[in-house]
Amino acid sequence: MRKKSKCDKGRSNGPDLNGEIMSPGEFKIRLDALCSWVEDCNEYQKDAILRTLFPHLGASQLHWLSLQCPDLHAQCPSGCNDFIQKLPIHCAYKILSYLDPSSLTASAQVCKYWRDLSNADWLWHRLCFIQKWRLSSFGSRDQITRLRQRSNTGDMLINWKHVFRERFKLRRSWLSGQCHVRTFEGHTGGISCIQLDRNRIVSGSHDKTIRVWNIKTNSPWSVMTLSGHSGEVRCLYLEGNRLVSGSADSTIKVWDLDIQSEWSSIACKVTMVGHLDKVRAVTMNRNKDLVISGSYDQTVKIWCLKTGSCKRTLRGHEGPVLCVHWAGFTLLSGSADKTIKQWSVETGECIRTLTGHGDAVTCISLETDRIVTGSLDRTIKLWDSKTGKCVSTLDWMSSEGHTGVIRCLQADNWRIVSAADDKTIKVWSLETGRRLVTLKSHTDGVTCLQFNDFCIVSGSYDKTVKLWDFTVC
Repeated sequence: MRKKSKCDKGRSNGPDLNGEIMSPGEFKIRLDALCSWVEDCNEYQKDAILRTLFPHLGASQLHWLSLQCPDLHAQCPSGCNDFIQKLPIHCAYKILSYLDPSSLTASAQVCKYWRDLSNADWLWHRLCFIQKWRLSSFGSRDQITRLRQRSNTGDMLINWKHVFRERFKLRRSWLSGQCHVRTFEGHTGGISCIQLDRNRIVSGSHDKTIRVWNIKTNSPWSVMTLSGHSGEVRCLYLEGNRLVSGSADSTIKVWDLDIQSEWSSIACKVTMVGHLDKVRAVTMNRNKDLVISGSYDQTVKIWCLKTGSCKRTLRGHEGPVLCVHWAGFTLLSGSADKTIKQWSVETGECIRTLTGHGDAVTCISLETDRIVTGSLDRTIKLWDSKTGKCVSTLDWMSSEGHTGVIRCLQADNWRIVSAADDKTIKVWSLETGRRLVTLKSHTDGVTCLQFNDFCIVSGSYDKTVKLWDFTVC
């Protein structure tokens, strides 16, 4: 018998007693002998063999065994004691932990004992935090707070199966495009920018105003109108009760939405002056008291949130800066010069320039190790944030993409949502780049959007704001 070589690694049917590889013929002889020996054993001995072998099984064998359980049990006589009941409970749970949600639900229909096992809270808690079913930190807190129940002892309990059921239905609605659409009207010009939080939508318009809408009521009318800009409101960023707005009047304003007053000038806390042309993009970090803006004057500026003073100006783009994104230590900007630049906020140094779009870069988002950009060239590109290399392109020819110029997009851990002048919103898989669904309701180009785990809000040239709610289907 030949000795084991490197080429044989992973191809063995199992070692023989001397540690050498068994030939297929010898393995079959031994396997047949083992089967014959097991057949000659009584029930007690067979149970002992199974219990002895079980701890030596690997993950793939346990997974296969878990899939066979419903079929095996269906062949048993009425009132039988299935082998799951004979296993130590931690072994039974181990088998069930390999089941997907549908199989775990089906196992609950086998018998009462299996139902009790499959309803174990920790099994559903585990599923809730698998990547596919995990919500954002905001979405998870919101859902768990809402579903928390008080027990007889006064403790606050969470039914994790109920939590998972909601998440399963929510994801199914996203994948199928099933949602309820609400329309908010009031602006007299096209909508250019939009922000969303737990209770509010904030929109900016070509009519030079900012409107605040309460999404917890059924009213389609705004609850607050902020006036102060002398030009179109082109960009917004909302964090808590602090709102930052940028305008075609070249200024940036900071508003306090906690002040309930019909006089919007009371709510304006700071006005930042320094850009020489339209302000097209803003973002904010309240922990560092910084605001970052991009302008048609081809610069990116870093401002002090409290004083409104400009701390640093970043130069390098050769065209208007149309979008900025700040996440952690990474600041990104996109421009009409067709490039994306990555900057150091601390030093103002341009770390990397990404090239590849055929026209102006209009929108940008960063999720983990993926930079996602949209352009007037009607494509969406995904880039490796570590190397700056383009890893995929989504377009209308190869990916059922947009047929109009792309105005806005946002990404999270599993999806990209984009909108364009073709009047549509599209949802994509971040991992595969596959188009999942196309949403239609606007009657003109969609200029802005934002989404969370539960809904999308969008604004359009048609002067309306729409809320696409995936929780009600």
